[in-house]
Amino acid sequence: MTTICPECACPYDAQLIQCPECGCPNQRLDEQRQVQLARQHREELSALHQHHEQVAEMIAEQATALNNQHVARSLMRTLKRVFTRCAEFTGRARRSEFWTFIVFNCMMVTVLYIILFASIGRDYITISAAPTSEEYWHRLIHSCLSNHLAVTLLILGYLLLILLPLLSVTVRRLHDTNRSGYWILLGVLPFFFAPEIGISPYVGILILSIMLLLDSAPSNKYGRHPLQSLKSD
Repeated sequence: MTTICPECACPYDAQLIQCPECGCPNQRLDEQRQVQLARQHREELSALHQHHEQVAEMIAEQATALNNQHVARSLMRTLKRVFTRCAEFTGRARRSEFWTFIVFNCMMVTVLYIILFASIGRDYITISAAPTSEEYWHRLIHSCLSNHLAVTLLILGYLLLILLPLLSVTVRRLHDTNRSGYWILLGVLPFFFAPEIGISPYVGILILSIMLLLDSAPSNKYGRHPLQSLKSD
């Protein structure tokens, strides 16, 4: 393949970098090199961009893994602290400690009930056809105790396991809001007296939940602020 020199009009090999007669640079070869350099540059940029994306994905995966590990460790510390202090009705408990324990156990109980109703299966069609609520609960309890005793005992055992820690952490959470632990009765007593005065028994649970959502009070008669106790420990 030949090219024509623009200066002396001499034909020569297109692969030469300049005209052999006058020494004029081979512009066509320069253009080809520029195209090749541009293509090479684009390929390098593309490879660099892919490398950056891979590094970013690795960093994101590591950050997610570390965050999951942190959440898991934090959850285990909270559960350990609550169960360790299960018989301690003095002192204070932070809002995060209380609600972490509550949410975790709500999830566990929900899973157990799903397992229970999945094991009941077809029996629930007969149970749900009960004409009254009393008959419904009678059929449900009879089915659980007669046909699904293992799952029922598992649920009852778990509820008994968390009962004392639940009571103690609730009392300490009330202390943390500068309230007496006796306010916990607000979640129980309305079920005995509410029907007689014509209000929903769940009003007491609602009021108690609002109290338990309040932020920590400063140091009070129940102890120092929980964060101060953690720093000193």
